[in-house]
Amino acid sequence: MSRRASTPPRLGFQVQARQCATCIYRPDSPLDLAQLEAAVADGHGGFTKHRACHHAPNAAGICCRGFWDRHKDHFAGGQIAQRLGMVQFVDVDTFKAPRRKR
Repeated sequence: MSRRASTPPRLGFQVQARQCATCIYRPDSPLDLAQLEAAVADGHGGFTKHRACHHAPNAAGICCRGFWDRHKDHFAGGQIAQRLGMVQFVDVDTFKAPRRKR
């Protein structure tokens, strides 16, 4: 039986290393940020989840850098990752999602 090289497990909470040129959190964004944030708000001044980076590969779950910079203390995942020292900044342009096992 041969052993295939496996991708190491994803450790930590992944955040885009830099804000994308088209990030909705840029000051010059024409989008209605309040409406977009309401889509992920919990109704109590925080968020139930993070906003995924739209520039990252689909389903990668990488947190938007603009969202992280503004709201890292306002959702449980961000708070926990910071306290455990498990925030991992990644470059979505070079990010490769782990391959699924067959």
